[in-house]
Amino acid sequence: MRLVSFRDRSSMPRVGRLDGEGDGARVVELAAPTMLHWLRGEGHEPAGRDHALADVALLAPVPEPPSVRDFFAYEGHVATGWRLRGGEIPEAWFEAPVFYFSNPASVQGPGTPVRRPAGCEWLDFELEIAAVIGEDGAIAGFTLFNDWSARDIQRREMTVGLGPAKGKDFATSIGPWLVPPDELPPVDGRLQLTATVTLGDREITRSDAGAMHWTWPQLVAHAAKETRLRPGDILGSGTLNRGCLLELNADGGLDGQVRWLEPGDVVALEVPGLGRLEAPVV
Repeated sequence: MRLVSFRDRSSMPRVGRLDGEGDGARVVELAAPTMLHWLRGEGHEPAGRDHALADVALLAPVPEPPSVRDFFAYEGHVATGWRLRGGEIPEAWFEAPVFYFSNPASVQGPGTPVRRPAGCEWLDFELEIAAVIGEDGAIAGFTLFNDWSARDIQRREMTVGLGPAKGKDFATSIGPWLVPPDELPPVDGRLQLTATVTLGDREITRSDAGAMHWTWPQLVAHAAKETRLRPGDILGSGTLNRGCLLELNADGGLDGQVRWLEPGDVVALEVPGLGRLEAPVV
């Protein structure tokens, strides 16, 4: 099952189940008025209407999540960041999974253009998978997650010991759909999937989603510690190993050249079963 939030010709956001593939794909509208209602266990039955996929615009599966936590679960990515700063991974990283709170107001869906922030010259994508929490505090579905980063802004603001803030605040792309965990069952708490990123028509990196140091149950448990998780809360995995230009540039860049994103670039994350999350840079 693939669950989507979408907008039809009436411009009203709705929730649906995506059936079929290619030109014959259709969105079966569900009774839930929003994905948050569906995640709370409401409106799972069909509403009696369906739409050709070509006639609707897909939104972020959870357009207005209560919260967005982004973890740091891939050791290879973490190690590269610390190496570039002249250090080693802190012992605390191995003691508990670490996350920062991102901006729910900046969540956007597949195909929505990402505007490069003013003053940013080092715009980057980040290849991630996200879990969405359901009514019982457990994972209700997985989706793709692009944690866009203004690396130069982020680098400067984090010298004060807080953040990231405006280096991440401007956009997070999520989608195109939610897949329940029983359809992509984790093995030892990890999704055994291969993820790719294309820049334009060129594949520039490929990564193993199963290479997490911290597992999905550990991320959920840590997020819920001393608080409560609400339906619709989003937990990002953190960047997969070699899942951003920061890492690719550290390993020699693309064709031997350091490369950051420019207006006109189109970035697409893709994972079998989770679909393709594409966005142009403007």
